[in-house]
Amino acid sequence: MAERAGSTARRRSRTSAGLPRGPQALPRDEVAAHQRERLFAAMISAVDERGFVTTTISDLVEHAGVSRRTFYEHFENKEQCLLLTYDMLIETLTQRLATVDASAGEGLERLESLLRGLFEAAVERPDAARLVCVELAAAGPPGVERWAQGSKRLARFIGEVFAEADGPGSIPEPVAQAIVGALRKILYSRVRRKRSSRALRSELTKLLPDLVAWISSYYPSPEQVPHRVHARGVHRKLLSGRAPGSLTLAPAWSSRGLPPGEHNLPRGFVSHNQRERIFDAIAKATAERGYPDLGLEDIAAGASISLQTFYQHFANKEEAFLATYEVGHAKTVAAVSRALDLRLDWERNVQIGARALLEFLASEPAYAHLACVDVLIAYPHVARRIDEANHSYAELLDFRLDASAPSRMPTPVVGEAIVGGIFELLHDAILHGRTAHLPDLTEHVCYIALAPFIGAQAAWEAASRH
Repeated sequence: MAERAGSTARRRSRTSAGLPRGPQALPRDEVAAHQRERLFAAMISAVDERGFVTTTISDLVEHAGVSRRTFYEHFENKEQCLLLTYDMLIETLTQRLATVDASAGEGLERLESLLRGLFEAAVERPDAARLVCVELAAAGPPGVERWAQGSKRLARFIGEVFAEADGPGSIPEPVAQAIVGALRKILYSRVRRKRSSRALRSELTKLLPDLVAWISSYYPSPEQVPHRVHARGVHRKLLSGRAPGSLTLAPAWSSRGLPPGEHNLPRGFVSHNQRERIFDAIAKATAERGYPDLGLEDIAAGASISLQTFYQHFANKEEAFLATYEVGHAKTVAAVSRALDLRLDWERNVQIGARALLEFLASEPAYAHLACVDVLIAYPHVARRIDEANHSYAELLDFRLDASAPSRMPTPVVGEAIVGGIFELLHDAILHGRTAHLPDLTEHVCYIALAPFIGAQAAWEAASRH
């Protein structure tokens, strides 16, 4: 314990090393730049120690060795400080990868050098990696949007690497974006658990060959694969009312509460009806105003219940939000399961399952937003749950549906990468208001899922089969 306290003290000492007191000969802009650097370092350190939600401005100024007034001269609030710290880290990472890229070889050697550079950056600064991969969403919608911008920037960088590689062909934008999402998921699941740099380096180094092989399976992509996802107009009417937030098939009175006055309804039915209305209210209210602004009064009003009734079911909004997510997730899994047909070949089932997933989410926009956007913001209680939930989709499309599945399965990290990549595509589409057009992603999603197993050309032929 004493050793840990000493380590914390030394870390704070390094972070808060400000400028010497008294008259300064340094130009004002140089002083300001030094203050911002210390506040960036303080944000990284404080978030690493206690998480963004519980980090206060007092923590930041103490770590940085500046006054509260100085903090507000640079930032409007701690959320802006977090976002600008993220921007600084992404800029530093991009410059580092560009340097690696310039000195790397060709083809797979170049790709491996870039991934190694990315992993080395995470090993050298796991606290910074945690801010980028884990904590950014805690800033709410602006943090989620900032990640989307950074993701597109890194995707363009990856696309350029392949475009400049030897040989013909390239990779489509959705595939490059999926690669970024996969790398984020892999780093997220490893840097969120605080471990020694040696242990982190060892694990990431072991993953490197499999990840290089996985990414290489998409290059060169067949010329028939569209470089971008094209909206195909209005899809056939999709059935809704199967997930929280879209109970449109229920009787009209159910969304406003049970009939007033005395009734002989069983207590179990009343309790179930109240919970359903709570789930419905949470999904709708979250889609309308976002998780950070979701209040218990909003939930109670939307569910036509009292706060006392709410507390009979849930201890707080985090618990109720997670229950809503779980109910919707179970219905999503059921929709995909019902669509699969074991009489068909494995490739066809992957296509059917992917389409069922995308159509379900498109038909339930409120739940889709909750499951693919708001769950990342609902820090810290539910964001980690998404890893486990995504694995259930991987199990449904686990490439082991029947004897026609490939006999040689890629390593577990490939399944993890595929799931992370597909989630990135869903997240980006829903975040930017394209939920109704999720089925347009079906061919690209199938291609991403199949190519590592059967090759790029065969994967596209299977994905585009009607």
